[in-house]
Amino acid sequence: MKRKMRVIQISGLRGILTVIFIASCLAAGFILFPAKVAMHIWNYAAGFIGLPLINVYQGLLLWAIVAISGFILNDRKKFLVAFKTPDRLTDKEMKSLLERMKIQSQTQAINSMILKSGNIKPVEKVDKSEEKSEKEKENV
Repeated sequence: MKRKMRVIQISGLRGILTVIFIASCLAAGFILFPAKVAMHIWNYAAGFIGLPLINVYQGLLLWAIVAISGFILNDRKKFLVAFKTPDRLTDKEMKSLLERMKIQSQTQAINSMILKSGNIKPVEKVDKSEEKSEKEKENV
């Protein structure tokens, strides 16, 4: 648990009315006001271009589209929406992949049986760059 966790305690009618007041102010400030602004901007531009006028509900939809689009486009760390289809494997590649997976699982099963049965120690993987450097030293 957090050490400095704050608990908001709502008690009585005054607390409920305070919560309702705060929620309505937040809704008016972050939802209704931008929706009205979007509606007025659209209707102003529609007068010059010849587009149909919109009401508050359509302004709310317009504001939601703008806000969600801005949220998606401004998030640089993660992509919430990706417009890319994954590359599909051909049948030949799929069979090859499945065969390699089957061989690998069989090899792991055999290795675990060998390690359990005797006093054989597991062999650690050798990095290919280390192998090349050892071969070059032997050739010199």
